[in-house]
Amino acid sequence: MNSVVPHSPHEGSDYLGPATLVVNGTEIAARIELRGYREPIDGIFRRIGRIDPNQELTALLGDEPRTKVVVRTTHSAREAFVGDPDPWNRYRIMGKSTPPFHVATELSEVE
Repeated sequence: MNSVVPHSPHEGSDYLGPATLVVNGTEIAARIELRGYREPIDGIFRRIGRIDPNQELTALLGDEPRTKVVVRTTHSAREAFVGDPDPWNRYRIMGKSTPPFHVATELSEVE
């Protein structure tokens, strides 16, 4: 008997894992999910995603609608903005330019 495994909502993610967020000089350990794409009109690589619920981040941000942060992963560190939280207390995160995760640049990496 074959079992059906539903598709994961994280299937299209480019990065799903640990990160350090540097917010106003304070380092916060977090788990983030990011997807990236190259904007066809201006050619800029953009990344968007969510930060898992994090009480330390909530306490630090309060009700600020948009805060500049540094996202650091084992790959690299890049600037981004944290937006407002959704109903499940997952903050939006967005940035542009080189991402803090590996992006395939060789055909052999995507085949």
